[in-house]
Amino acid sequence: MSQPGASRRRPGTLGPPVRSIRPFKSSEQYLEAMKEDLAEWLRDLYGLDIDAANFLQVLETGLVLCQHANSITEAALAFLAEAPTRAQRIPMPQAGVSCNGTAQPGTFQARDNVSNFIQ
Repeated sequence: MSQPGASRRRPGTLGPPVRSIRPFKSSEQYLEAMKEDLAEWLRDLYGLDIDAANFLQVLETGLVLCQHANSITEAALAFLAEAPTRAQRIPMPQAGVSCNGTAQPGTFQARDNVSNFIQ
């Protein structure tokens, strides 16, 4: 009997071993790993002071999320201008996300920023 998350090959196939997609013992471990990965990604992408420990606090006002959405929109619009034929085949944002840059944690404005990002 193999361990959870252990590598194994599918019967009759060549290639890399198949790993369990859920090598974590609990949803809490999985969530912590996701926070670590996302914090590293945001830190590398935007130079933020973010890690798993302060992940939710950094995102709480929604400002970082809105800025990210607007960066994606800018890249999409640049791609649309550069390659309009190819870009038309790909669903892309066409407008930025409005954001209250002065929102404080726990306020309606912070929740509104997060809602704008989600939409």
